[in-house]
Amino acid sequence: MPIFKGRIGTPALSRRASLWSLVLLAVIAGAVIWRLRQTTPAAGTHEVLVVGDQKGGAQALFPAASPLLEALDAGAVDIGGIGGAPFAFAYASGAKIKVIAAYRPPPEAVGKASAIIVAKGSQIRTLADLKGKKLATIKGSAGQDLALKLLEKAGLKANDVQWVYLANGEAKAALATGAIDAWSTWGSYVGIAVIEDGDRILADGSGVASGEIFFAAGDAAIDGKKAQLADFVARLTRARAWGRKHQDDYARTLSAETGIPFKVARFSTAAALGPTVPINAALVAEQRAIFQRYKAAGVISEIPNIEGGYLATYDLVALPKPSDKD
Repeated sequence: MPIFKGRIGTPALSRRASLWSLVLLAVIAGAVIWRLRQTTPAAGTHEVLVVGDQKGGAQALFPAASPLLEALDAGAVDIGGIGGAPFAFAYASGAKIKVIAAYRPPPEAVGKASAIIVAKGSQIRTLADLKGKKLATIKGSAGQDLALKLLEKAGLKANDVQWVYLANGEAKAALATGAIDAWSTWGSYVGIAVIEDGDRILADGSGVASGEIFFAAGDAAIDGKKAQLADFVARLTRARAWGRKHQDDYARTLSAETGIPFKVARFSTAAALGPTVPINAALVAEQRAIFQRYKAAGVISEIPNIEGGYLATYDLVALPKPSDKD
């Protein structure tokens, strides 16, 4: 039986003071994951599959996709959950990774957990008001891709705003002090900002964001741990199907494991637990638009041959195709 192990999660901490300290704890956990991998023996003759995830995901290890993608590329993590935009940025930068599983948000929730946030007292009321303003996000993230889409929708160009590249915790603090004017982010970060801190959504991704959730694996893991990867994806797909039918239970577990409040966990859960979608030519063509946006905005210098970055899970080994039916 293939084996996987996730070294993920932190104890539930006290509420407000701990929300952003989780980011620091996640970075520390990421720093020791390679040592853990070297010192944890495999069960029997099977190698352990090292799984990474983001805060607010299945479990929480990394504060955002970029450090997780770096760990994947370095071989410190075998597989991890990311969005289409950060994958595109990493792949265009030469990361040796491939998407092996894909999910979409529920149709009614697409884009609602990705948003440009402004402080509750901000005078910015429309997207057009962002012209000349400081907009924070993580470079190459889902937040930047969303911002580019929304700016275009408002008739603005990428260089009409001042991009400030900050980690999510830094961006939240900068927004509170007025060092930035707006912040483009996603998932539980949106929930914390709005539900917990009273910040305001200027615009969300409704109507512009497709919001795919990918699980990507490093090339070395794909070469050496095919059965474990396929087994993990099959289990994950079944778990996500259960989560869609039991969202309160899923959110309570997520809240306990990450320390985020239940209301925030419920907010991000509703937008994340969508069905499996096939990794095929149509999906790759859809993802090409992200690479094109990034190239036009100067986020990446060239568009690579992207077809090699997406691998159907059932191509790993001769196993049944993943199904999200219980």
